[in-house]
Amino acid sequence: MEPFRLLHPDLVPQRREGLQHAASTLVQMGLDDTVLSASPVHQRLARVVLANSGVIEWSPAHRVQVCPIDQRFGVERVGGDRGGVFLSGVLIAYLDVLENAARMGTSVTEDSWRTLLWAPTALFDHVLRRPQVGMTVVTPGPGTENLPRERALAGQRLYLALMQAVRFAVNGVLRAEDDRTLVEDCVTLATACLRAAAVALEFAADVPSGVPAPVVETAEHRYLWQVIGEVRTAVPRARFDQFATALRRLNDVYTACPLLVAGG
Repeated sequence: MEPFRLLHPDLVPQRREGLQHAASTLVQMGLDDTVLSASPVHQRLARVVLANSGVIEWSPAHRVQVCPIDQRFGVERVGGDRGGVFLSGVLIAYLDVLENAARMGTSVTEDSWRTLLWAPTALFDHVLRRPQVGMTVVTPGPGTENLPRERALAGQRLYLALMQAVRFAVNGVLRAEDDRTLVEDCVTLATACLRAAAVALEFAADVPSGVPAPVVETAEHRYLWQVIGEVRTAVPRARFDQFATALRRLNDVYTACPLLVAGG
């Protein structure tokens, strides 16, 4: 199983400035969020480039205790170019989900699929300060293959990557100080990624057997509960209510599936 590289939780960037160089580089290479609406051939090539070409500089994270959950899902915790590792991890996870969905089909609804695919666009919009525009989402066809193990792996890895994106966005909320516009942008991004993370878990469990895959309780998920009071204080009430609803929805998915408690 090919390793899936994610940052150690302590290395997740805390401000969007930490991602801007990497995001701009990926845009110039045609390897940003727009690749998720490209042709299957382009998507396969993009995945190879992002994962194996040396475009993203990374190094093993030292003094990191290997987590059994990381071992289960083939996750390798790394450092190096934090922005590049962070963004490429999100994109690779999405590309794997899209490939599996094309080959196997999915019963995830069109609205949920749109929710899933909105998060990476929202992430790049936030980092690059792009104006938000509409997006066209094509739901997968019926598919002909039976790949339940690959589906569970792809969905769980995407969930892990999205939870790091939530942590990044919440970090932005807590460090925005008096910039109210930035606070709202960050909490909106966090909410979008939480909603997408719930769909990623639904996708992982969307297998013919109907037996849901075990759900991972991540360090990021525990972090959210630790800082939720600070988030409540920092953001407008309506935005916080949306964030809290998305977090509760994620918890609902947790309780519908077996739970694996992860260290870290």
